[in-house]
Amino acid sequence: MKKIVLEPTLSKCVETLAKERYWALVNEYGRRIGKEGVLEDLECQIETLREFLEHMNVAEYRRLTETQLEQGRKVQLVLEMTNEGTVRASLEV
Repeated sequence: MKKIVLEPTLSKCVETLAKERYWALVNEYGRRIGKEGVLEDLECQIETLREFLEHMNVAEYRRLTETQLEQGRKVQLVLEMTNEGTVRASLEV
């Protein structure tokens, strides 16, 4: 599975970016279903973002990324689904 990289800015937080990416992937999945068969990569990305938004402490990740941005640093939040089916999130500054 590909890693999902969110690059927040002071005007777009990680939650907003995750929601936008989630819905873009859901729409793409809807357009492609039936045309290309199994879309496992899209399904995995959608599930990763859904798990992040519904079950992780998004507010804390938002706070951590905003703190870095306010200090003038570029920050990325990297999401990845583990083999156990949980989402791992890491900050890269």
